[in-house]
Amino acid sequence: MSFSKRCKKEVLKKDPINPLAELMCVVDFIGSIRISNGGYKIVFKTYSNTEARYIYNIIKSAYSYSSTFEIKDLANDERLFTVIIEESEISEDIIDKSSKFFINNSIDLEDVSFDEIKAFLKTAFVFKGSVNDPQRGYNLEIGSNEESGADLIKKSMEIFSLNPKVNVKKDSFVVYLKDSDKISDFLAIIEANKSLFELENVRAMRSIRNDINRQTNFDKANIDRTVNASLKQVDAINYLIKQNEFQKLSNDMIEIGNLRLENPYASIEELGSMVNPPMSKSKVNYRLQKFIKLAEDLW
Repeated sequence: MSFSKRCKKEVLKKDPINPLAELMCVVDFIGSIRISNGGYKIVFKTYSNTEARYIYNIIKSAYSYSSTFEIKDLANDERLFTVIIEESEISEDIIDKSSKFFINNSIDLEDVSFDEIKAFLKTAFVFKGSVNDPQRGYNLEIGSNEESGADLIKKSMEIFSLNPKVNVKKDSFVVYLKDSDKISDFLAIIEANKSLFELENVRAMRSIRNDINRQTNFDKANIDRTVNASLKQVDAINYLIKQNEFQKLSNDMIEIGNLRLENPYASIEELGSMVNPPMSKSKVNYRLQKFIKLAEDLW
């Protein structure tokens, strides 16, 4: 099962944020209204058993009503799940409330409760959205066939400072998040806590790997610089020996020169500790640089 499907399954199996608000949203996303015997029925169809059970449960929570639940076997081992509100009085109440709900009206979101906006974002993600496996990159998106629908999703996300972007794809609009911090925030808003924890684990491991790589590259660069400097010092000392100039130097210069030839990969600090008495790094470095200067003067 993909990360996106696991995430949706997780939120659908949790207690609703706001049962009635979620029901209003689901009616808008996948519900259809039928007229039967002078009354109304509301029908929900889905190929997902988890989605169908979720719809059944939020109807039960909002109205203490057990809707009709039908299962039809299709070709290719697929199943069609249908949830029907056959009670006309309940259907009419839902239709009336839905027409006044903020997703169907130009209501300022500042006047809408956080729970209702969360319920909208949760159901929009479940029925119209997806999220990438964090192992493969960070992307969460929710689609809409209408620009007004995408604008509402975008504004709802902005209430929680998620900074979404909108991409137009032919006849559809996609509201998306690519920042891993914002995706984490979104998962927290819709209460997908297990998925959030999984994403944070991936982020933490990726951060550790990046830190290790940076440190490894830094260490390698330091080693390369040390080795290159040491080889340059060795070449300079050998040239001075070849030119019979090395033995003319002071005793401490000769001592450091011999130590460098014997220990070409030792650090300056290590060379200083080999001298008796020990010599500071700055004094060792001064003498090593002097070898290079003397050799360059002769060249």
